[in-house]
Amino acid sequence: MTQVHTTQPSLAPQFPQPRQPQAQSVRPAAVFGTVFFEVVLNTGAAAPTPSLPGWALRLWPQARLGDATLEARPVDPQADPQLSDLLAGLSAQGIDILGPVKLHR
Repeated sequence: MTQVHTTQPSLAPQFPQPRQPQAQSVRPAAVFGTVFFEVVLNTGAAAPTPSLPGWALRLWPQARLGDATLEARPVDPQADPQLSDLLAGLSAQGIDILGPVKLHR
């Protein structure tokens, strides 16, 4: 006697593979500054980009922990502006710095 093995089609419903979401970045295309860090905006969610003498700043609403990411560069790199002055100036404007300060050179 010969046994015949046949496969039964699965009765479980077949669902399509989930689609991976497309990462949408609001980060500017070109690196602008030399200092990067996340911030908490205690001045309100729609706060404008802060301004500090000696620093050019750019703020965008993408961060892992905070409200936004702030990118800064000295207006005159030869003047050797101090990072501590930048952080103190932001703090005086109601902006709290989160996590490590990342330097890009």
